[in-house]
Amino acid sequence: MADSTILPERGSSPEFNKKERLFRTALDQEDYLKLEIEAMERGMRPYGMTKAVMTLYLRKQLVPMKELSEELRTQVLAYLKQKQTAKQAARQ
Repeated sequence: MADSTILPERGSSPEFNKKERLFRTALDQEDYLKLEIEAMERGMRPYGMTKAVMTLYLRKQLVPMKELSEELRTQVLAYLKQKQTAKQAARQ
């Protein structure tokens, strides 16, 4: 049998895990938490959601806000604000 000291137990180094997560995502902690929450709400894992978003972007199916017309940008922002307000009301 292999010597058990070759690989450390899973979760044995939480400090390393934090650094690894930050390195892999290159996101600030606050943004990564937002990603995790959004992914969970969609029934996905954070890396799966990141893959989906990047795939949409590369296929030109994801439009950055700054590329929208002012009218569309205003509508999207109003929708997002309404959605956020409804979410906050549901939590209370």
